[in-house]
Amino acid sequence: MIFLSLKTYKEASGEAVIKLLSMAKQVSEETGVPIIPCAQATDIYRIKQELKIEVWAQHLDPIDPGRNFGWISPYSLKLAGAEGAVINHAEHAVDKDTIKQTIDMAKKYGLKTLVICETIKLAKQVTLWQPDYIAYERADLIAGTISMIDEEEASVKQLAQIIKQPLIVGAGISTQDHVKKTLRAGGQGVILASAVVKADNPKAKLRELANGFKYHAG
Repeated sequence: MIFLSLKTYKEASGEAVIKLLSMAKQVSEETGVPIIPCAQATDIYRIKQELKIEVWAQHLDPIDPGRNFGWISPYSLKLAGAEGAVINHAEHAVDKDTIKQTIDMAKKYGLKTLVICETIKLAKQVTLWQPDYIAYERADLIAGTISMIDEEEASVKQLAQIIKQPLIVGAGISTQDHVKKTLRAGGQGVILASAVVKADNPKAKLRELANGFKYHAG
């Protein structure tokens, strides 16, 4: 599976996000590989209504509806059509207590969760809190030319044996070989952003990445 992090790129906002995710939907249907967009909160309802695909939020806060000015509530995300949310991305990091509170609050409102961990130590703690997925990525490798799977292959293999959840690998993932290597190491998916969103041909890049799952399985 591919978690497609859309961040706040212009190429993945408003009308542009519909165009991009229409391509992602086509590739997912062609290859049978789930491609889950992690969208801006402002685009979730539109994506769900126009494309009828699974869509996740990039962040949520551990709050119930009420007096929480400027926060993102799991209740409102669920109403908008989100089916899950990412927690603790390096660009929107939270402390350990907040990670647990957010997982619990997401469960309360029927949202799935993917928690991003930069260390094995944190992942060992997070797995006990029972999110749906755990992602492993180093902040310094995000959007760079060196991939997490190339730099930390041994750690990925180790972590895949420790945690209870499917392991997703991110940071610098940009090629079919990265996908294949991730799967061989015990990962079950990847999370990436700029490799697709900023690509000259996002559909071709997504197809290349998705086919990494097919060829590995074959």
